[in-house]
Formats: sequence, structure tokens, C-alpha cells
Amino acid sequence: MYYRENEKSIMTIGDSVYSSLRNNIIELNIKPGEMISIKDICTQLNVSRSPVRDALIKLEKEGLITSMPQRGTMISKIDLNRVSEERYLRECLEEKTMMLFLKCHKPEDIDRLKEIVKKQKESIADEDYRKSLQYDDEFHKIFFDATNKKLCWQTLQSTSGHYRRIRLLTMGDKNIVGSVIQQHEDIIECIVLQDAKRLEKLLRLHLTKLDTEELDLLEKYPELFEIGFKPEASNDLLQQDFYKMLK
Repeated sequence: MYYRENEKSIMTIGDSVYSSLRNNIIELNIKPGEMISIKDICTQLNVSRSPVRDALIKLEKEGLITSMPQRGTMISKIDLNRVSEERYLRECLEEKTMMLFLKCHKPEDIDRLKEIVKKQKESIADEDYRKSLQYDDEFHKIFFDATNKKLCWQTLQSTSGHYRRIRLLTMGDKNIVGSVIQQHEDIIECIVLQDAKRLEKLLRLHLTKLDTEELDLLEKYPELFEIGFKPEASNDLLQQDFYKMLK
């Protein structure tokens, strides 16, 4: 039996393990389809098996890992059906949030949006595509913060692991990422001009643009998706960076 004073520290360790593993997955440090070992994770994070098992259970519920009977645990491949649902959820929530934002935003909100676009351009110039995606998220988060829909944003973040991975893959294409910047600037213009109809159309385009890009990614990186490849094992799971290897 654990004493009460230990409960907080145990929860903190569990949260830390979960956060570390999830971040490595959605940031594509770990290749989709790679086999992982509880023992190796315990060794690398210097923790016991219990918080690792708990973290893997949570990640499996999110669809980010797959338990394979008699084979072990695999980082889930990118599931395009799941991507579609996650994107649909975001589109529904963000469209309504954006219309609220249009009515209640403040000048400082617009200033913040412009500042984020500026930083995103700088990150692209530096070819720091992970940072660019982080700024992309910050841009959209402003709409939820300003309309007091923070729970909605948290829900999107916690249920969009597949969608985020494919967004990161597209960031490596300069033409695609350039269009993202332009769309962000157009969104700001629509808000300033209070052009609700154009904003609604633009937002749908912005959130659904991956439809055509997914086919290109599937052809370029077939081993990262659900279709036919053999899982690979690695002993240095948290010491690698799969995304950089794509460059």
C-alpha cells in the first residue's frame, strides 16, 4: 500500500512517462511502425514498469500504439481514416469557434496572430519545421483562448495524434508550408474586415487541404501508413529522431 504523500509523486512520474512517449510519437522522433519494448523504455527513462505500462494503456486508447499479440507493442502507423475523423472534429469545433472569435476578438488578439505568423515565417526560413508546426498550433489556439473554449482546444490536442503526424510530414514541403502562411494571413485579413462568408470558406480550405496531399505522402512514404510493411525493432527508442532522417 502506498502512503498518501507518495500519491502525487507517483502520478507525476506516470504523467512524465506518458508525456515523454506521446511527444516522441507525435513529433515523429519515433518511426511509425517501430516496435517498442517496456524494458528499454524503463531503462532509458529510469523508471519502473508500472508507469510505463499505464502510459502505454493511455496511448493505445488514443490509437498511438498497437498491441500485437505474441509480438509486442508497435508505434501505430498513420491511419488515414483516423486522420479524416480527427480533422473532421477539428473542423467542426474550429469553425464555430472562429465565428465567435469574429464577434468578440480584441486588437491585441490580432497583434498576437500577426506576431505568430512572423515567427512562423522565420522558422520556415530556418527549416525548423517542428517549430513551424508549433507556431501553427499557437495561431489556432488563440481563437479558442479568446472565446473561452479552452476545453475544446485541449480535446482536440488530446485526440489528434494521427492528424498531427501527417501535418508534420507535410511541413517538409516548401510549397505546402508557404500556402499555410498565406492562408493564415488571409484569415487575419478576413477577421479584420469582418468578412464572415469568406472566412468560413477559407477556414474549410485551410483545414481540409491535406486531402490531396495525403496521396502524395502515401506514395512517398508508404512504410509509414497502414499499408504493408514489417515492424522494426530499436533498442534506443528515445535517443533517435526519425523525422530528421527523412531530410
